[in-house]
This record gives sequence, structure tokens and C-alpha cells, in this order.
Amino acid sequence: MLVKIFLILFFLTSEFFPQTRVDSLEYLGRFFNQNFLNNIFDKQLNTFHLINQFQLVKNYDDLIIRLNENFNSTFIRSVSKNTRDEQTLNLSAKYRLNKKFFIGINGNSSLLSDNRSLGINESAVNNASFFSDWEAMPYLRLNPFFGYSSNRQIGITDNGFLYGLEGMINNLSVSDMIINSDLRFKNEDVLPRRNLIRYFALSVNNFFEKGIANNIRTFYSQSRKDFYFEADPVTAAEFIINKNIQSRTETSYQISDRLSYDDFLDFFSLDLVGGINWRNIDRDIRYKTAELQTNSLYDTKIDEIKLEFATLVRYNSKIFNGSIRLNYDERDEKHSVKRFSNISDQLYEQKTELEEQKNNNSSRVTLALNGDLKISQDDFLNISLYQSKLVYDTKSILNDDDRDEILSIIRLRYLRNINSYFNVFINTEYTFAHTVYIFASRSSNNKKNRILRLRTGGDYTGKNFSSYNSFEVSANYTVYDFEDITTSYQSYSFRQFTAFDSTTVYLTEKFKLYSFAYLKLSEVGDFSWNSFSTKPTRTLKEIYFEPRFILNYLRSNFSIGLRLFLLDTYSYKLAEKQLESEYISLGPIAAIDFYVWNRINFMVKGYYEFITNTNRPDKEQVSLIMQVNWKF
Repeated sequence: MLVKIFLILFFLTSEFFPQTRVDSLEYLGRFFNQNFLNNIFDKQLNTFHLINQFQLVKNYDDLIIRLNENFNSTFIRSVSKNTRDEQTLNLSAKYRLNKKFFIGINGNSSLLSDNRSLGINESAVNNASFFSDWEAMPYLRLNPFFGYSSNRQIGITDNGFLYGLEGMINNLSVSDMIINSDLRFKNEDVLPRRNLIRYFALSVNNFFEKGIANNIRTFYSQSRKDFYFEADPVTAAEFIINKNIQSRTETSYQISDRLSYDDFLDFFSLDLVGGINWRNIDRDIRYKTAELQTNSLYDTKIDEIKLEFATLVRYNSKIFNGSIRLNYDERDEKHSVKRFSNISDQLYEQKTELEEQKNNNSSRVTLALNGDLKISQDDFLNISLYQSKLVYDTKSILNDDDRDEILSIIRLRYLRNINSYFNVFINTEYTFAHTVYIFASRSSNNKKNRILRLRTGGDYTGKNFSSYNSFEVSANYTVYDFEDITTSYQSYSFRQFTAFDSTTVYLTEKFKLYSFAYLKLSEVGDFSWNSFSTKPTRTLKEIYFEPRFILNYLRSNFSIGLRLFLLDTYSYKLAEKQLESEYISLGPIAAIDFYVWNRINFMVKGYYEFITNTNRPDKEQVSLIMQVNWKF
């Protein structure tokens, strides 16, 4: 029986490949346990989307079969029609030999097809493998695997073996410590290319006494991917090749520690976190020649180290809950060139200087406060504050991107419950951002940005009527520090008023009238901070209105209504406001949300537009969304 299942899986997956993250276990990872089928078709303007998701798990005594498929297709109808298709598939079966040992087979696929001229616009990787799942100890599982892979990229197919080992330690108790660990080792030898995955994670939780715990986590990961790309004529002639190969290897290390006090000074809890993360990225070209003196083919390396420290204090009482978080992180990034034989000193120095321009160092300090105050049984106040400072430095004298950035955000929200049917709220928010470039060559970009928002509204829910309404005014002022000595950048303002309404009237128990509407009035203008005055240059009026009658019958909804969208654009000539363009879209809208039995849901929503646009011929257009959900 197992042989038959493997042959079926092998032929079904002979054109497929898996895509899994480095830090996820492919054979021992968390698997879905729900059966469902989702299909979505979406047509908006000239863009068509088709999405399909399918999951299936079946248990037959000692046999477990799992199937997972995702398909995504996008078609854009324009002057040049663009089509992009992506598919991933995983199919596995494992058979229990005894309580602690399984054997199984696994097939994976990933397909990519894109008709645009991209670096990699077509690929297919397919593999099938044998594996075993052994519970060596109550807390230890091991999973060796071996299989065959077919990997196609930009018209070239490479075949080879894949093999490796996965392991997992789950809640191993040693004295007062709980240990968890994941291991993943995988080789894919599709020669002349090789793809590798190395991953090891270790987490140790230590509980000293009630309310005090310490968690130490460390991990190591390495992934290598080989890619084909077109070889230049000089390299192709010297090495007799059509395609060159680039290897990208990323190696990461991390160690972090979290110390937690749950009952710190009775009302407080405290978390102290610290960590260091360093990684390097190697990009290596397989075939290089020194004959190409303007060589763009050279190997590079990126070294990055990052330090992170955080403190979190929480306070909890009957009337107030709050938290304060302080973060500091520092990152250093270094780019370098790897020298290869016969490359000239001049070219090597030129490429080294080019890479060194990317070197940078940054540090950021953030402070975040959040609090919820219960003023009374019906009155609530929330306040939050965020403060951040970034210092970004570059090391090359040819780079002038050094800058300091400050960001401050404060929010206040007041909520009052008038009664069990009605509540009102008031929100206000202020944002201030300041960017300062250190060097004079970029100082014309120095600017201050201030954003103020005020929003109020209410929510009413009754037996035959419910409504949510809100009104918001916002102002965004961007002021350049040196606009008086440069004409390239001009301070500007953006102000907007928004009114929003969502109302439902229950005409009968199963029949209701629903409406959704909003109004936006926007203004863009030249701005002077000193006199705090604005000269409008452009205004917009946007209106949307959608009333629908909705019938609820046998757990299904049927609705029909009208959709109106209007956008008027005004410009200013000699301080006189003039209508520049008018866009009107009007037409019927309908939707069906239909349940078949208790497990299948079918949804269709579409609208037909009669469009009028200034200086353009009238047109008609259809938009459609279809979705099927089947839980079985």
C-alpha cells in the first residue's frame, strides 16, 4: 500500500517544489488540522485576480495524509498584457509502524510564470522524498529524509538528490529549567547548483520562584541559494557558458535574554530584555574574468551586527492600567569586495570604494507610554505617547546621507457610555517629525512635519436602528528649514475634512436597509509657517454613497442597491477656484452571501458602472468578486 501511495505522490509532484522558511520545520513543524477549500475571483478595473486555497487532512487508523495547495494568478489588461501565476503544493503521507515510529513520503512543488522580462520570470522546483518520524524519547523527535529534486530556472533544468535531518526537543525539564530546541539540516544538490539550509534554535526557561522567570534564546541559521543569470559575452567566451551562477549565502547568529518579574512591588511587573544579532551575506559569482576591466561581476560581503536592549514596566489596578517601554538598538553595517585572481589594483580599489559608500551605522532610542484610566463606570480615557530619535551615520566621505530624525506622537481618546444603546467618543492626535541632514549638500532636505487630527463621533445600537457616525478634521504641515535660500523645495499644507456614516434600518425581522457613505474635502496649498497662512493650489471633493436593501433568508444574505462615487478636482488660477475635472461613477450593486448546508459558503459581489469623466468619452465597466469557502 505504501509503495502505491508513493508512486502516486511521486508522479503528482514530479513538477513541483517546496518553499519553506529557514526557521520553520518542514517535516516536524506545526500542521493544519482543518479541511477547507477557498476560491476567490476578483476583477477590479483592468486587473483580474484568481486565488485558490485547499487544505485536506485524513486519518485512516495508522495512515495520515495531508494536502496543501495555494494558487495565485494575476492578469493586468493594459497596452502590454501582463500575466503572473504562482502555485505551491505539498502532499505527504506517513504510516505508523508502532507508537514511536512513522515512515512516510513527501512531495512538494512551487511554480512561477511571469510574462514580463524580469531577472527570474519562470521557475519550477519539484521534489519527492522518503522520511521517518522517530520519537526517540518522550521529549525528543528525529526526522531523517532522503529524496530527489528537479529544479528549473530560466529554461535550465538541474536534477539531484536532497537529504537532511530535522529534530525537535519539546519541553524537556531539567531541574528548574524547561528546554525547547529545533534543528534543521538540508542539502539540495542540483548540480552545478547547491541550495543549503542550516538552522538551530535553543530556548531555556528558568523559573527561580513565583513571579520570577528568565528566558535565554539563541539560534544559528544559514541559507544558500544559487541563481542563474545571463552571462556577458566576454565571460561566456572564456568559460564556454551561456548562463552564469550567483550564490547568495546568509548566515545569522543571535542570543537574547529576557528577565521577568510578574509581581514587582505588588502593582508592577517588569521585563528586562537584551540581545545581540550578527549576520553576514555573501554574494559570489561562479565565473569571473579579469579580461573585463569594467567588470560588474565581483563578489561582495555584508557584515552586520545589531544590539538591542529593552525595559518594559506594567502597572495594573482597578482604575488604571499602564505601561512604559524603553528601547535602545544599535546597528552597524559594513560592505566589502572580495578580491579574485588577476583583477587589477585599480579596478579592485574602484569597486571597494563603491561598496564602502553603503557602509552605515545607526542607533535608535524609543520611549512608549500607554495608559487606560477608568474615570467612572461610564467614562474612560486612553493616553499614549511615543518618542523616537534616530541617528544615522555613514563612514564614506563620498556619502552625504548622515542625518538625525526625531518623531513624537501623542494620542488622547475619551469614551463615554451614555446608556446601553449609545456611546460617544473624542480622539485627538498630534505628530511631530524633524529630519536634519548633517552635510550641507543635503541640508535642503531638512524639514519639519506636523500633523494634527481631531475626530469625534458616536455609535448607536437599537432594536430597529443602528448607526455609526464620525467626523474628522486633519491638518498636515510640512516646512523646509532652508526654503528661503532654495527654490527646489517649497513648504506645503494638506488639510482634510471627513464625514463617515454607516446606518442600518431593520424594516422587518429578515429585511433591512443598509447605507454606507462618506464625504472628503481636501485642500493642498503652499504654506508659510511664519505667518501661518496657506495659498491653496488644489482642492478635491470626494463623495461615496451606497444604499442597499438586504434580505436574510435561511442564514443567507441577498442584497441589491446603488453605488455612487464622485470626485471633483479644482485648481486655482489668479486666486480663483476653477473646476478642473469631474469624475462620476453611478450604477447598480448586488451581493449574495449564500450558505449551502452548514459547510459551504458562496459569495458574489459585483457592480456595474456608468462612468463620466471630463474630457474623456463616457464608458461602462464591470467589477466582480466571487468567493467559495468549503469546510469539510
